This record gives sequence, C-alpha cells and structure tokens, in this order.
Amino acid sequence: MELDILKICGVAILCSVVGAVVGALAGGIAVAVRLCGLALVLGGAVSLLGDVTEQLSFLEGESAEYVSIMIKGLGIVTLGRICSDVCRDCGENGVAAAVESCARLAVVLLAIPSVFSILEAVEALISRI
Repeated sequence: MELDILKICGVAILCSVVGAVVGALAGGIAVAVRLCGLALVLGGAVSLLGDVTEQLSFLEGESAEYVSIMIKGLGIVTLGRICSDVCRDCGENGVAAAVESCARLAVVLLAIPSVFSILEAVEALISRI
C-alpha cells in the first residue's frame, strides 16, 4: 500500500511537469494532459479505497456502519477539495470557499445520526447505574 501512494505521487508529479512543459508550447493540449493525469491519480485513489474496504470487511453490524460513514465522509471531503482546487485554478476563489463550506456541512449532516446513536448508548449506560 505504501508503494501505491509513491506511484500515485510519481504520476501526479510527472503529469504536472509534462502539463507545464506542454502548456508553454501548446496550451490546448496541456488541459488534456492534466485531465489524463487527474484520471490516473483518481484511479489510484479508488484502488487504495478498495484496499481499505477490503481490510475493514471483517467488521459487522454497527461498527461497519461507522466505517461506512467514515469512508463516505472521506469521499465528500476529497471531492469538495478537488472541486474547490479546480475553482481556484480558474480564479474563482469565492466559489471555491463556498464549495469547501458545503463539503464541511455535508460531513456534519452525515455524522449527525451517529452522534445521536452514541448519545443513546451513553444514556442506556447511565440508566443502568
């Protein structure tokens, strides 16, 4: 798994350098190079996510639900960050900040049922005392 992230970082750096060089020579092609690099990096991220879910597959019941929420939250945050970075690259800092705020709110909304579940468990433990 450690080597996978090294490969992903290597591909990202290579695509960034090639995109910058091609951008200086022919701007239109640079966008395609950068998009291909982004697709490769995202493919690597999906591969890593598959490894994580495989290793966590032994969890059952409520624990699996919490892991599922964690993974969904990670996906929301990652997607929000990528989108906000694209907006910043296009010069839209205000839109980028709004996207990041929306991603944070989405994570909070995702976590609220878990908070209530934890509070119910604590209440049940206190009532036994």
